[in-house]
Amino acid sequence: MSAQISAISFCKSALPISTEFMDQLRRVIGKHVVDLNDNHITINFRDSSYSAAKGGYHPVEISLIKMADHHYVISYITDFSYCGHSQEELERDLDFDFGNSLALSRPFGWIDISLPEMAELYQLWESNFIAYLEMDVYDQIRIQSL
Repeated sequence: MSAQISAISFCKSALPISTEFMDQLRRVIGKHVVDLNDNHITINFRDSSYSAAKGGYHPVEISLIKMADHHYVISYITDFSYCGHSQEELERDLDFDFGNSLALSRPFGWIDISLPEMAELYQLWESNFIAYLEMDVYDQIRIQSL
């Protein structure tokens, strides 16, 4: 399996996705049984202690779509958080939708992913996410492939 994992490459994107981020995705995928012949991989990262009352690390979902043999494009990255005061409901807090060239920020709504502000926001999100992975805060990581 590790030979296949090292062969995974990712397509260029509208946002400045770092090599370190790609390496982290390869590492996570490498720890799970994934059929790289499937066309779609979804990775879910969860901190089981995260709650509306206590806070914690936001759940994250990353979707990859196969473009060619072992070559994937990131379809979307969604960061969820609890919203509202009376209800504990997870909602999209940030969503980088590469397939539709849009980004969602809860305060601003949907905007063009190619705006310079989105690159800055993405870089901040990515650096935090990598730090969280290195701190091993996600105690539930699930991968589905189709």
